[in-house]
Amino acid sequence: MKSIYERLIKILLDNDEWMTANSLAAKLDVSKRSVKTYIAQIKSKKNGLIASSRKGYLIDTNKGEELFAESEKKVPQIAKERINYIITKILTNDDCGDARTDLYQLAEEIFVSIETIRKDMVKVKRKMREFDLFIVSIDYYVKIEGKELDKRKILANILYEEFNKNIMSFEILQKVFLGYDLNILKTIIIEQCNQYHYFINEYALLNLILDIVIGIDRIKKERTFSQARTEKNKIGIREQELARAIALKIEESFHVHYSSFEQEELTIILLSHLMKIDLVALNNENIRRIVGNDCLRIVDEVKILLKNSYFINVDNPDFIVKFTLHIKNLLVRLKNGYITQNPLVEHIKRTCPLIFESALEVANKIREITNFNIKEGEIAYIALHIGANLENQKLQRKNVSCIILFPQYYDFSNIIMKKMNERFGERLDIKTVITSLDREQGNVDLLISTIPINATKISEWVLITPFVNDKDFANIEEKIRKICLRKKKMKLKEQLMQISNPKFFYKNIDLNNKREVIKFMTNKMVQEGYVKPSFYDEIFYRENQASTAFGHIAVPHSMKMNAKKTGMFVLLNVKKPISWNNQLVNIVLMFAINKNEKVVFHEVYDNLIVLLLERDNVMQLIKCNDYNEFIERVIECYC
Repeated sequence: MKSIYERLIKILLDNDEWMTANSLAAKLDVSKRSVKTYIAQIKSKKNGLIASSRKGYLIDTNKGEELFAESEKKVPQIAKERINYIITKILTNDDCGDARTDLYQLAEEIFVSIETIRKDMVKVKRKMREFDLFIVSIDYYVKIEGKELDKRKILANILYEEFNKNIMSFEILQKVFLGYDLNILKTIIIEQCNQYHYFINEYALLNLILDIVIGIDRIKKERTFSQARTEKNKIGIREQELARAIALKIEESFHVHYSSFEQEELTIILLSHLMKIDLVALNNENIRRIVGNDCLRIVDEVKILLKNSYFINVDNPDFIVKFTLHIKNLLVRLKNGYITQNPLVEHIKRTCPLIFESALEVANKIREITNFNIKEGEIAYIALHIGANLENQKLQRKNVSCIILFPQYYDFSNIIMKKMNERFGERLDIKTVITSLDREQGNVDLLISTIPINATKISEWVLITPFVNDKDFANIEEKIRKICLRKKKMKLKEQLMQISNPKFFYKNIDLNNKREVIKFMTNKMVQEGYVKPSFYDEIFYRENQASTAFGHIAVPHSMKMNAKKTGMFVLLNVKKPISWNNQLVNIVLMFAINKNEKVVFHEVYDNLIVLLLERDNVMQLIKCNDYNEFIERVIECYC
């Protein structure tokens, strides 16, 4: 609510009786005519809130108090929230006849001083410049200048930042746009896509609805495109027909008019999110016709990168088809300045750091080829594709080798084998079935026996019934978990010892921020012959792509993997946490990576970040006083 509206409603609530326009005008220090205008505007937005009669005006107390309670919740509390609030307010006022925003009034609305607003405006201007928008100031009045398309983009960006607090959903989207029935819009999109044989997934649909409803809202407020894009897009007849069909349905349902410029933009938005055909009908043979040679060349470069740098097998046809279609739509978005946000960005970065790192390198490769910078939201979608492919590869691996001890009786051993393969086929590599322990047992991880045994060379064994019941399955499951954990601990310790150097351990040194820390650690690694002086710039190049801070830890490293030797530098700052972007970190692990040991880095990096995201583990590790103790504590925490 505008401040003048709030004051008017507050006066009516305080009096709790009929008030004339004259008495309200006197209290507000405005004209009687202004009061009537304000009342009419409030009533148009909040039906039933204020009643009118010859006696004057009377407010519905319950509705008024609910409105104020709702308004209080929306008051921004921290600087980031204020920045987004101010930008939204300036954009809202841009909808009105007088496009100016009064900073004094803004300060009053959010209960801060004018000095605070002035400081916030520095960040507001900086954020707007990212979208090619500019603030014009006259005394304490400001207004926005720039293209309508860029105004819509910054509004979408702000909304996504708000959504990420709760993970965006259709329900949350509807709450933001209460004046529009988004179920109708969703139905229009899906029905027309089906009719024209286009396909859209759920995440893309949410992004698409947001972009379209922002456009509808701006058109309603007479903020439309005044000219076509300077660069003409190649849009096929089929796509134009689909866009026109959707536009006609929207015009009919939401009472707006799509100009030729608005329809062109709608077509581009649709092309950024839709696929021409359902995935089931696509294969390696017809994908080239759908996406074109330029897109396939990029995908080929990405496949080489993932194989050479991350040892990820990307020859899976299902992955290739889905990933190629994603890249095609990504290129359309990049070319037209659209960004698909992803509500899972932080979750992916924290829980799958190596997958996000590989997606970051893919984004960097696409930037080298196309000169387009790719934002974190888009990188997270690339990570989802890579992660899904890795999960398929994991399912094909056998983690634990075993033999089954079963005295022969008819074909019962075959029945047990079948049950084991059905339940544990993805993890158990069953070497053979033996009838007694007199036979050579071989070098395996687990012995599954149907008879009690006194001794065995195999360290882990489990007794089961000949019929294999649920309790047997649970016992085997626990043994597999225990063996896998032991193997992982042994491997992680071996890898940590391989890259450790006691000279690269420091605790509680007097450094203030990431720049000072990176400089200090880089110099030490240069002195020990691990890296070249250029390593410092390489570290910051990676930092500029996406912060390497995760919770209470930071893991700076170069993307080039060109170190002379692979090493890990450990810095523990307990007394004075280090400022790292907008976070305070207690542990900094800097990695120098030689290309011949990148497998070691990948596994250590992935395991350590996930491990150190647990606050209890951090508290254990910051007690360490030397490198060896640090490694031992890491292994103890691994469970």
